[in-house]
Formats: sequence, C-alpha cells, structure tokens
Amino acid sequence: MLDISPKAIFSTYRKYIREVGRLPHIYLRQFYQIQGSDTFRRLLQTEPEGMRRMKLKRILKGLRRLQLANTGDHIAFNRMLDVAYGRVGKLRYELLEPLLSDPHLTRPPPIIPGKEKSRPPVYSMELRALLTSGCSRKNPLKDKDLTVPPTLPKRAKPGTEEARLLGPLSKRREVNARWRFFTTEVKKVLLPLQISAEPPLSDSNANDDKRQPRCIGFFETDILQRTLDLAGYNCILSSPTKRQCAPGIAPGRAPNPFDGRLPARWLRRRYRELLARLPILTYRPAKNASGSYSVSIPSGALTGGKPLASRLRYVGDEDLAWIRDISHDGQH
Repeated sequence: MLDISPKAIFSTYRKYIREVGRLPHIYLRQFYQIQGSDTFRRLLQTEPEGMRRMKLKRILKGLRRLQLANTGDHIAFNRMLDVAYGRVGKLRYELLEPLLSDPHLTRPPPIIPGKEKSRPPVYSMELRALLTSGCSRKNPLKDKDLTVPPTLPKRAKPGTEEARLLGPLSKRREVNARWRFFTTEVKKVLLPLQISAEPPLSDSNANDDKRQPRCIGFFETDILQRTLDLAGYNCILSSPTKRQCAPGIAPGRAPNPFDGRLPARWLRRRYRELLARLPILTYRPAKNASGSYSVSIPSGALTGGKPLASRLRYVGDEDLAWIRDISHDGQH
C-alpha cells in the first residue's frame, strides 16, 4: 500500500528537489522547482485519501521520468523539455489562450438566431498563420478550410444537391461541427514562445495599435535566444576547421553553458531537436493595411529530414583548393 502520510510526502519532495538540482540548465531547474512546490502543496491540501493517493502516484511517475532524464534517457529528457517550453501541459494552454480571441476582429453573428453560444469560432491572425503553415504542424490547412471546414456536411450549404435531396443541415449540427473542427485542429498546432516583429516601415504609422503585434507568451524576454544559444548552432558555424587554423594552434571551443554530468554534445542535440518544435511567429508590418504573420523554424533545428542548405558550412577559397588537391591526388 502506498504511504500517503505527510512524512512520506516530504521525503518524496526532498528526492524531487535533489533530482531537479541535477538538471543541466538554470531555466529547467527554476521551472521544475516552482512546478514541484505547487504540486506538492496541492497534494498536502488534498484530504480524500483516494484522491491523494492518485496524485502521489502521478508525482512518483514524474519523479521517475526526471531520474531517467538525468541519466541520459533522450525520450525522458525530451519530455522534460516539452513541458518546460510549453509543447505540452499547462504552459501550452497559457500560450494558446491569448490566440483563441482577437480584439481587433468583429465577432461573427450567431448561427442560431437568438442563441449567443452558437457563434462560430474566431480565428485570430496569429492562429490562422499557425494553422496554415507547415512549420507549426505536419499537415497545414488551407485558408478555405477555416471558412468552410472540410468535415462540415455539404448539406450545410444551401443549393447543393445533398441539401435538395436530404434537406438543410440542422443549425445545431453545424455549430457542433465547426467547433469540433476548431478544437481538433488547434490541438495539432505547435505554439511559439513569443511573437517576433520586423522593423516598422519608414512611412508607416507607428501609433496605430492595430499594426502592432500583441504581447503574448514570453514577451520581452530572451528565452528564445537563450534556447538558440543552448542548441549551439551559432558556435558550430563560427568554429574553424583544423585546416583553417594556423599551424600549432588548436581550434577554440565555445564555453559549455550546461551544468551536471550529461555530455554537452548530447544536450545540444536535444535542444536542436526542441527547436524543430519551437516555431517562430514573425509579424510583418504593411504600409496601407494591417500587417501579416509568417511562421518559420530556426535554421539550427534538427527536423529529422534532409539537411537544410542554411545548415551547411560555407566553402571558402581554401576549402575549394583543398578539394581540388584531394580529387587530383585520387585520379593518380
């Protein structure tokens, strides 16, 4: 029988804190320390024994995953990164919530007259860009799918053959179909940590609030840049090869930004895999109309497919000369 006494809970909490202290970066340690304190505090405030036992089992499962992550299990470590960076869990909902509405868009009229709850879902500009981009989901939608969901029966459109043969579609069924499609597709979207913005145009009106991106997610923080630095992509590009270094001088190494016992190369690879799940949402201002949004993936991300041209090392004159010498020696 699982011990749910306060003494056993405090013992589990001490084990949890020790494992959190072994995480390789300060952001992960701070995130899981705050999350753990809130989780254990709610556990102690739970009085029904059955519910307390269920919560403690969930905590022990997370503790085992944390222990596996600290021993170098890449599946467990990727899960820890996904939770800490809002790919899954509560933080993901907090990143998504502002995108579910748009103060600048007019709410559509109710599908059922007089029923306020029958209004169709609103696709904000940011969410529309994420749903229709291949960088934020595997199978991007088309713009027409957001207006007329492909799961909506053809009877919903008056004048079609199905509507003439079977009669018009029930308004309640149309409302349910639209909302079911909205909630299903939103769950498949990879959310950005923040919204980036391009410099405003010289002749654009900077005081127009409609042209300014909204402050959502980790706005005015450097968490995205720090994640890029942890992935080590900039260090990989700037490091010279042995042939490019002067004789007798070893190539310089970038300082290790990680703590703990896990290899830095292994950790950088985990973060580069994380970058493939962190789309960048960029706001592009326009001159005479509201701006638009574009979605991209960091160039240093490991997507699991063919290598991108931007990730290949630049070939200089010395490299070309070395390649010619090698090919010339191989012919003789």
